[in-house]
Amino acid sequence: MEIVKTKDDLVKNFKTLDNYLKMEEEPKYTFALNLIKRGICFIAVKVDEENYKFYPSRFVGYLENDMEKHENNFEKDGRITNPAITQILNQKLIQDESLNTKYENYCEKLGFTARSKGSYGIPRKFWLFNE
Repeated sequence: MEIVKTKDDLVKNFKTLDNYLKMEEEPKYTFALNLIKRGICFIAVKVDEENYKFYPSRFVGYLENDMEKHENNFEKDGRITNPAITQILNQKLIQDESLNTKYENYCEKLGFTARSKGSYGIPRKFWLFNE
C-alpha cells in the first residue's frame, strides 16, 4: 500500500476512523476500538480545550486506508508509516505524559480503560496535529 504524503491524506483517514466510531456498526466499530486500544504511536488532534482524539499511525499512515485494506495489508509497519508522518507533520514522535493522560481520557469516553502501555509493553508516543 502507498504511504500518506500530505496532511489531507491523514485527515481523510482520521475521518474514516471517526465514521467507524460514530456509526457503531460492526465489525468496523470494534475494529476502530481495537486500533486505538492496541496502538503505540498516535497522532493527537485537539478537539477543544480539554479533549483530543487519537489516531494510530499504522492505520492513518497508509493512503486512503479502510478496514478491509488494513486487514489485508500483511506488510503494515510503523517503521514505514512513522517516518512519513514525522515528515508530514514536521515534528518528532515523542513520549508526553500530558498527551498520554488525554489518550486515557479519550479511551474512557470510548468506553474502555486504556492499558498502562501500548502493545508489547512499549510506552505510547505522540505527534500533535496542527492544522
